[in-house]
Amino acid sequence: MQVSRHQVFYAELGVADTVEGRLEMLMLHVGLAVHRLSRDDAGRETARQLSELFIDDMERSMREIGYDDSGLKRRLKKVVGAFYGRTEATVAALGSEQPGALAEVLARNVYGGLAIEPDQVARLAVHIRGFAQGLADVPVNELVTGGLPSSIQRPISAGEPALSDTKP
Repeated sequence: MQVSRHQVFYAELGVADTVEGRLEMLMLHVGLAVHRLSRDDAGRETARQLSELFIDDMERSMREIGYDDSGLKRRLKKVVGAFYGRTEATVAALGSEQPGALAEVLARNVYGGLAIEPDQVARLAVHIRGFAQGLADVPVNELVTGGLPSSIQRPISAGEPALSDTKP
């Protein structure tokens, strides 16, 4: 998903501009799209296909990096488990009434528990809430046939305020 590649995540929000950091952002956005699609009968097949596409792309990327068959299966299983686990945690945090739940999940998963500026985590949480809401607002048939609307593909900009209740 192109939205996960926006430089604002890496240049301003403190996400590591590494293979791991970019994978975290990809898993976050793809996971939310898969979750949204799978909530509706009309989107379940597309959710399955998107999940398979993600997994196939991870396998291809790992082969390009140089993993051979002996270690590939184990590493791919770990990535797939992380993908579904992180998606479940993010969705639960989005639905939580606990202030800061989403920021805690993001701090743990995206930032790997490293010390990060609370404002950066808060701004990422604002983006993720908006992205998830944008997915929810779009009829599933539009998501299935047309991809993501441009209104939810842009990341939060430097000038947008952070939510005060999203501190980790």
